[in-house]
Amino acid sequence: MRKTETQYKVPASPEECLESFIERRNDLVKESLTRSGSALSQRYSAIVDRFLGELFHMYGLREQLTNRGTGGRFAFVAMGSYGTKELCLASDIDLMILHERQMPRAIERALLNILYHLWDAKLEVGYTIVTPKEAERLIRDDFGTLTSILNSRILLGSRIFYRSFKEKILASLRNEPGAMLGKILVEKKKREEKYGREEYFIEPDLKESPGGLRDFDYMRWISKVCFGCERFSEIRNLGAFSHLEIGKLTYSKGFLLKVRNLLHAGSSTKEDRLLVDHQQRLSKQLKYPEGHHIPGPSRFMKDVYLHMNRIRYVTEEFLTKTKDLTSPSTPDPLPSPFPEEFDIVKGNVVIKGGVPFHDDLMLILKAFKTANEHGLFLGSGFIWEARRKIIKQRHRLVSLPGAKDMFLDLIFDPRNPRILRLALEIGLINAFIPEFRGIRNLAQFGYYHVETVDLHSLRAVEILHKIRMGEYDQESPLLREVWEELRRPEWLFVAALLHDIGKAYGKDHCTKGAKKVPRILRRLGLPEEAVKTITFLVRHHILLARISQRRDLGDEKTVVSVAQMIRDPDLLRMLFLLTVADSKATGPMARSEWKILLLNELFLKVNKILEAGKLAAADVRKVITQKRQELFDKLKEEFDVEEVGNLFEQVSTRYLLEVPIDDMVSHFRMALTMGDKPYAWTLKKINGAPVTRVVKCIHDSPGLFSKMVGVFTLNNLRVLSANIFTLKNGLAFDIYEVTNPVDPLMERQRWERVKQ
Repeated sequence: MRKTETQYKVPASPEECLESFIERRNDLVKESLTRSGSALSQRYSAIVDRFLGELFHMYGLREQLTNRGTGGRFAFVAMGSYGTKELCLASDIDLMILHERQMPRAIERALLNILYHLWDAKLEVGYTIVTPKEAERLIRDDFGTLTSILNSRILLGSRIFYRSFKEKILASLRNEPGAMLGKILVEKKKREEKYGREEYFIEPDLKESPGGLRDFDYMRWISKVCFGCERFSEIRNLGAFSHLEIGKLTYSKGFLLKVRNLLHAGSSTKEDRLLVDHQQRLSKQLKYPEGHHIPGPSRFMKDVYLHMNRIRYVTEEFLTKTKDLTSPSTPDPLPSPFPEEFDIVKGNVVIKGGVPFHDDLMLILKAFKTANEHGLFLGSGFIWEARRKIIKQRHRLVSLPGAKDMFLDLIFDPRNPRILRLALEIGLINAFIPEFRGIRNLAQFGYYHVETVDLHSLRAVEILHKIRMGEYDQESPLLREVWEELRRPEWLFVAALLHDIGKAYGKDHCTKGAKKVPRILRRLGLPEEAVKTITFLVRHHILLARISQRRDLGDEKTVVSVAQMIRDPDLLRMLFLLTVADSKATGPMARSEWKILLLNELFLKVNKILEAGKLAAADVRKVITQKRQELFDKLKEEFDVEEVGNLFEQVSTRYLLEVPIDDMVSHFRMALTMGDKPYAWTLKKINGAPVTRVVKCIHDSPGLFSKMVGVFTLNNLRVLSANIFTLKNGLAFDIYEVTNPVDPLMERQRWERVKQ
C-alpha cells in the first residue's frame, strides 16, 4: 500500500487493487446480505466507487483531470442504478465519459486500462464516450439513455462542466413536463404488456414487473423533471403529494433490493426473476417459518406481493395526479341522473369543485357506487384521501346507517373490475370483511395458481360478470344460458368473493371457509336463506371439478351421488358457474378446454336428474327391453346371439338410455370384431357442420381421456364434446366430436397421425 491524498490507502498494483475489491465485496456479502437492501446497495456502490478511485490514482487520472487545461471539459460519470447508489451485486456498472475536446492519448489509454480491470473483476460494464451535443442527440432518440442521465452523478472530472450539462438537459425537459410524462406512460405500457402476463404473476421480475423497482424510478424521474425535486423525498413538500407515504415506499423498495441482492448472490448472474426454485431457497435463507397453515415460501411471497402492490398502486396514483396537474381539464359532461356531490374529470369521479370531503365518510361509498355503475374510476386526490380516512376511521365508516347496504351493492352488482380492485387496494373490502386480510397478498406456491388468493377471488367475480354480459357466448353458450336461469345471481358474486377465505387457515380450506362465512354474512345483514346458500357454495366449490376430473362420468352412481348431495337445480347452477369462474381465474392448467368440457358434461347429467326426476323403473325396463330386441335383430346375421348377449350385459343403463340404436349397433360391431387389436375406431362427418365424430373402442386406463384430448390438441383439432361409456369388462366406448382438420387436402394424413 502507498499513501495518497485520498481518504484511503491505494494498493501498490492493479492486481492488489482487484484483490482488495473482491475481498471487500465478499465481506459485504457475508455481513449484510440479509439485512437492509438499501444499505447493502449503497455500501456496494461505495465499494465500486473506491475500486474506481484507486484505479484513477494508479493511472494518474485524478492528477491529470484536476489540471484546468486537461480536465476542465471532462467528466467521468456514473449512470443508472450506479448513479443513484442502488447497485445490486450483479448489476451493470453503467458509465459515461463526457468530454468536449479531443482527449489526450494518455487519458484514453488510462481509461481503457481501467475498463480492463473492471472486466477482470467480473463486472458487467456498459460505457459510452460522448460530447454534450452527442448526448443530447442520444437523449432525443433513446428513453433509456435519458433516464440513465437523470440518475447520474459525477465520479471524476469537472463538476462545473458536468453540472452545466445536466442542468441544460433538465431545463429542456422541464419546458415540456407533459412530454416527459407521456414518454414514461408509453414505456410503462410496453413493460406491462410483457411483464404483466400470467407467467410473471407466479414468478415476478423484481425490476420490471408491475410494482417492481422500475415503478419507483418513474416517480423519481417525474418528481425531478415535473416538480423540480432533486431528491424524491422532497415531493411531500408539495401539497398535492403531502399524503405520500415516503417511509413505507422506501421500506418496500429496500425489501425488493434485499431480495434482488440475494438472487444475484445465489446465482452469480443478473437474475431478477423470482423463479419458484428461488422462492424456496430464499424463504429458507430469510428464515421464514413453516407455519401450521401457510408454508414458508408462501409467507415469503406474501411479503413480496405486499411490497410490489404498494409500489404499483402508489405509482399509478402518482402518475394520475401528475397528469391532472400538468394538463388540467374542465369537468366532463355528466350523465343523467348523476349524484350532485360529484363531477367527472378525465373519466374519474371527483368531488364537485375539488374540495376535500372532510368527515362525510359516506361519500367514499357513494363515489365507489357511482364509479361502478358508470364505468368510471376515482380521482387520485380522492383515492389518497379515502385511503387515509379508511385507515383511521374504518370502524366508524362500517357502523354508519346504510353503509353495509351500499357496500353490498358494490359486491352484488360488480360492473367495473377496476373499482373492485381499488376497493381492495385502499382497504375498503378489509374494513367490511376483516377476514379478507388473511388472504391479502397470500401466495399459492407453485405453478397451478397464477395470482395471490385475494386477486384470484376478485378475478372469479370478474369472470362471473363477463358470463353475465355474454363475453363467453361464442366459446361456451351454455354459461349464459345457465346464468339466465339463476334466481339470486347477486348471492353468487358474494360466494365468488369469499370462496377461498379459508385458505388463510391452511388445509381443507373449503370446510374452514364455510365455518367463517356465516358470521361474515350475518354481520353484513344478509338473510338466512342467503347465508345457507352461500355457505353451501363455499363448502362445496371444488366438488364438481374434483368429481369431473377424478371419477368416471359414465358411471351412473357418480352422477346420482352428486345430484343427491346438491338436490336443488338452482344450487347446481350456481355451483357450476362458480366452479367455471374459479377454474378460469386459477390459471391455464385449471381452465384447459378438456377440464371445462368435463365440467359441462357433469353439470348436464346432474341437471337432467334434478330437473326431470328419476325415470320410473317400469319405463326404464321398457326402453331397455325394446333396445335389446332391436340390437339383436340388427346383429343376428353377423354375430352369435350369445356373444351379443354377453356384451349387452356389460354396458351401463345410462348407455342404453342415451345412445341411439344405430350408434349402438356400430359400437357393438367394433367391440365384437376388435379381436386382439389394442383398439378400434370410426370417423363420421356430421352433416351441415365442419365437425367429425370420432368413436373409439378401447380398454380403459387411468388418464386415457386426457391423453386423447392432448393428441387432438397437438393436431389442431378442437374437442367440442366428449362422452365416455365404460363397460363392466374394462372396455370403453369413447365418443368425441372434434373440428375437422384445417387443410382438407391433408385430411387423410392428419387422421393417420392422430391414429398413430
